[in-house]
Amino acid sequence: MLKKAAAHFKRYNPYSVYAAKSELKGEVGASYLTWMWWILDPVLFMLVYVFITVVVFRSQGEYLPVVVIIGLTVWNFFNKTVMVSVKIVNTFRGIVSKIYIPKYMLILEKLYVNAFKMAVSFGIVAAFAAAYRISPTVNLLWCLPVVFLMLLLTFACSVLAAHFGVYVNDLYNVVQVILRFMFYLSGVFYDVSDRLSQTTFLGLNVGRMMITVNPVAYVIDELRKIIIYGQPLRMEIYLYWLVISTTLVFAGLKLMYRFENSYVKVV
Repeated sequence: MLKKAAAHFKRYNPYSVYAAKSELKGEVGASYLTWMWWILDPVLFMLVYVFITVVVFRSQGEYLPVVVIIGLTVWNFFNKTVMVSVKIVNTFRGIVSKIYIPKYMLILEKLYVNAFKMAVSFGIVAAFAAAYRISPTVNLLWCLPVVFLMLLLTFACSVLAAHFGVYVNDLYNVVQVILRFMFYLSGVFYDVSDRLSQTTFLGLNVGRMMITVNPVAYVIDELRKIIIYGQPLRMEIYLYWLVISTTLVFAGLKLMYRFENSYVKVV
């Protein structure tokens, strides 16, 4: 199965890349602000959440805008990619009913689009970090494997969502509720390690428990520690999520290849 998936990736990936570029160009052409919206969107959301955190919840933090923009960057990528994947086979039923294309290539196209926007958002993170005089360290290189984990995890969840989304009509609403719940547990606008480090539940440290059951919380927390505080990668937790993500990718692709011939009949 992996050999087949690799061969399909080599053959069909140019289509996904071309489709992603076309979608990005289409977004630019349909907007008065063109590419500037890719910068304004995360910045405006960051200002809203900083306002809520500081004014409404009266929380303080030395690098609060940087903390929030990192959280939003990761969350927006994960949330948008998974949500669009739930109905992706149905969305492209006109294509999949006429020509053969591995269904996960449709997911990759959306992943490429959102990955580009995530890269733009990380540029904003760098700008805010410089404004707050956060000095870069050699440990900043650890961001690369963490981002890779985020890509792998998002792809895995998206493949599974796309498969089950074909057969469960209401899955989109269910996933929306689950992701909304995850949003508040991922520390998007607060520091999970700091805020929940002293909280216990059934004798367990809630802060540590959160990053071992919620991969998005782990990625956000890891990136903040690396970028803001110059800490090295926590290898044990990283390998834990890498194994889980790889397993989910394998399981998702196996399901998709096994049932993809029935997708057209269902949609």
